[in-house]
Amino acid sequence: MPHSAQILDDLGIVVLRFWGDIDYGEIRNVFDEAVNLPGFRPKLKAVADCRKANTAMTGRDIQKLASDAQKTDPLWGESKWAILASSDLIFGLSRMYSALTSDYEVKTHVFRTVDDANEWLDVDVPVSEILLGAVE
Repeated sequence: MPHSAQILDDLGIVVLRFWGDIDYGEIRNVFDEAVNLPGFRPKLKAVADCRKANTAMTGRDIQKLASDAQKTDPLWGESKWAILASSDLIFGLSRMYSALTSDYEVKTHVFRTVDDANEWLDVDVPVSEILLGAVE
């Protein structure tokens, strides 16, 4: 599976990294994997770094993911997720996901660059440093 998931406990953030070809099934599994990480607790924030990933997913896949996310949304509680996406397709699909889940407790926004995510995520450490602190 071309992804990693890690909690940076001192920062209260989950770092998800995706690379290579990713699909609906993998992302669906990551929803369950993240909430089962040692140290997971409500209100953790998350950064999903998809800048090295590509996908053949469709809007229908994103609709299913948004529906699937209802299962784990209450476990996260009120939280923020920043998705980093450099490809137009992943950026667009992530914006669709954000719109479909806008009434969830987890608020998701997608950004083209790490710097753009800093202010919105509102963590004391720049996102670039958070990503450096997470193991790939």
